[in-house]
Amino acid sequence: MSQRYSLLLVEDNPSHLELMMEHLPTDVFDIDTAITKSEALHKAMRKDYDLISIDYYLPDGNGLEVFQAIHDRNPNQKMIMVTAANDPELSLALMKGGALDFIVKSFKFYTELKQRIIENLED
Repeated sequence: MSQRYSLLLVEDNPSHLELMMEHLPTDVFDIDTAITKSEALHKAMRKDYDLISIDYYLPDGNGLEVFQAIHDRNPNQKMIMVTAANDPELSLALMKGGALDFIVKSFKFYTELKQRIIENLED
């Protein structure tokens, strides 16, 4: 794969963020990170990313608030929601609102992350 993709990973747990980055090769992805809602919005409003991955639980808000603010600014921004909570109502609301994917964190989440991101970028 010769194409490079820019990603914004919004994740407040440093261990989860580290695991995510370990599974995303730097020869394919240019990665920015944010650990709070305010940091995520600050970065997303200043740069268009190929894809933004948003954790639902953040210390200063939630991922739905991040998603909606970014979507209001740029309805074409590709975004996926990542959460430990398997909430069908949240998943449905996000998918209807324009999210590409709703991924529940599990043991296999980290090993499947690269493929799920590439699949969503190529849609």
